Amino acid sequence: MKGLTLKFATLSLRQRLIISAILCVLLPSLITFLVSNYFTKDVLQERAVKQSEDTLRLLDLNITSYLDNLMYVSNYIQFNNEITSILKENQYHYTKDGPVSKLSALQYVKISRNLEDMTDLLSPSYITILMKNGFSYTNYPGYEYDPNNFYKQEWFDNIKDLNFYETYWLGAHPTYIESQKKKNPYLITIARAIEISGKTYAYTIISINEKEISNIFEQFASNDEQTLMLINSEGTIISNQNEQEIQKKFSYIKQIQNNQENYSIVDYKNKEYLLVSRSLSNADWKLVSLVPYKKTVGNINTITRTTLLLQGVLFFIFLIILIYLVNELTKPVSRLSHVTKEVENGNLQIRSGIKGNGDIALLGNSFDKMLDKIEEMIEQIKIEENGKRKAELEMLQAQINPHFLFNVLNSIRLKIIMNGDKDSAKLIQSLSSLLRMTINRNNEFIPLYEEIEVVDHYVRLMNFRHKGYIEIINDLASNTILEEIPRFFLQPLIENAIIHGFDQKGGTIIISSWIEDDVLIIRLNDNGKGMDVERLQLLKQKYMNKTFNHQLENKASLTGIGINNVYQRLMMIYGETFRMEIDSQRSKGTEIKFYIPRK
Repeated sequence: MKGLTLKFATLSLRQRLIISAILCVLLPSLITFLVSNYFTKDVLQERAVKQSEDTLRLLDLNITSYLDNLMYVSNYIQFNNEITSILKENQYHYTKDGPVSKLSALQYVKISRNLEDMTDLLSPSYITILMKNGFSYTNYPGYEYDPNNFYKQEWFDNIKDLNFYETYWLGAHPTYIESQKKKNPYLITIARAIEISGKTYAYTIISINEKEISNIFEQFASNDEQTLMLINSEGTIISNQNEQEIQKKFSYIKQIQNNQENYSIVDYKNKEYLLVSRSLSNADWKLVSLVPYKKTVGNINTITRTTLLLQGVLFFIFLIILIYLVNELTKPVSRLSHVTKEVENGNLQIRSGIKGNGDIALLGNSFDKMLDKIEEMIEQIKIEENGKRKAELEMLQAQINPHFLFNVLNSIRLKIIMNGDKDSAKLIQSLSSLLRMTINRNNEFIPLYEEIEVVDHYVRLMNFRHKGYIEIINDLASNTILEEIPRFFLQPLIENAIIHGFDQKGGTIIISSWIEDDVLIIRLNDNGKGMDVERLQLLKQKYMNKTFNHQLENKASLTGIGINNVYQRLMMIYGETFRMEIDSQRSKGTEIKFYIPRK
């Protein structure tokens, strides 16, 4: 998070404004969309649950009607006096091995007629009255199914212990009618015992085709993907649109039994379904509805896509307008930023030129006025610095010791008296030239060759004064002799070399010059006594760092006032583009290099 904050802080004002505006619009829109999507999803889910509950309520009415008919037939057989009297009489005339005596055909016809009437009421249905002596009455042919086979079924033991009022709900099982096995493979059956005077004489077994129930499911299913089923209390599927599912266990029976809201979202066959259940009115069975969850909330996808598309278009339009407005509003700020960078790079002539009465326009005008003031101050400083340089030049030129002039003049006078040779004339010429150069202060810059002439005259006079002979060797490149340099800056260095380097004894000074990368390089080499590393370092600290400490003051004899003055003067003229290097070794001499920019 801290890294993102630092990165955000490094962006320009325009970029930060755009990002902030986008976030302020995008985040509320996104949050609003997610919240509305969440609540819309709940509303659609509740609507789907309500629709499924209504469907199950209608199914309950229809299926209960079928089951009520089953119960009606069962009760009719149980309580019809004519049927019960015939069954009681048959109990005495028939055994498991066959009839004891002949029974009136009229009795059999009566039973058959009653069964046929009930079949018309509950069509198609299969009714069996199974006597304990093995005789039976059916509304279907005997070749379709032998009713005595019911005794062999596992479930038949469950009805033997039933009392007069109890009914056994068998649920779905494979059909026992041979001709219907392909068309109607499953039956739904109930069974109960028939008692006469507290004694069980027979059993009633009534079945209807499972197709009757599944056809109702198909009529009420809201779409092809909705699954409707009827399950018993143990979770076995009694009826389903898909015959392959009948008699299978439903995986979520416990969830249905424990869920108080009667609905939940389940993973059924690797797909999410909305499960809604309802108990039947007259049986311990449940109706179940399974609707694909995505189908249930399918409308939300359309709403989502439409909303996203609309928001995307509006956001894109807003973004273009926003970028345009931010660019227009921050142009003055960008202009000011560009101007400040140019000023930082040294361009003081640039101006923002921002017009108007706004805050940024006033800031730009103030900034331009500040630059104007700075330029005026710089010009004033330049004038003052030029005056200062001329004053220092005059001071340097005035540093020629008057005693030296007097001594030289006295020496020339004595020489002329004693000898009248040409050397005296040369000395007088040199002195005149030197005095003329000293007195003439009109030009601050002179060609290199004129400065060399001043040095030659000075050395000639010094050779006359002292016993030692100083030799000057000029090694000047031809393209350098006309280069203009500050006047009178080599003489103090020559004087330093003679006084401190040679101790007023003889020696050689080589003056070289050349041009390299548009820089005039002037080098002075002498073969004097030189300096050790410590004294050389102290000298550099003095003229470069202006560190005048007590240690340097105590060793002022090794520095020479000329070197420091020359360096400071050239630095004032050329600034940071000027460079001076000094190298010296004990007993080997000293080398000084000047790097003077030609511009």
